[in-house]
Amino acid sequence: MKRPALLSALILLFLLAASAAFAQDTEEPQVFVKTVPIMKVLAHPLGYRVLYVKSSMEVADFYVPYSWFKPGGKGEVVFGSGRSYPFFSVFYVDGKFDHVRLYLVDKMGHVSWGSMKKREGDSNRFDVETLDLEY
Repeated sequence: MKRPALLSALILLFLLAASAAFAQDTEEPQVFVKTVPIMKVLAHPLGYRVLYVKSSMEVADFYVPYSWFKPGGKGEVVFGSGRSYPFFSVFYVDGKFDHVRLYLVDKMGHVSWGSMKKREGDSNRFDVETLDLEY
């Protein structure tokens, strides 16, 4: 009588250990999202320049090329309206930049919109592969 109970206990222990090992292999990536209000969005033929206020109350900016906004790219734009617009969310996966989502006012005449004149060196400003933002 003792042998079947012992065998059952060993099988159960083995199954628990195996399931724990499989659970570790399928660990979900760690996703962190930072959401920040936008002060102004400047449209440019190469992309967007986004101005925002850091926690130190200083104005900072970043450049996002239009090439990021294709399917599967590093950027997404959500147009809408409301009291919270405009703002952006930056998504980090396992501590590294993954993509940015811009929530922009759908009316181009809104005070949050502006245009950026072409200047020398603009192509370098919009030639980015990642965002390294200060908050």
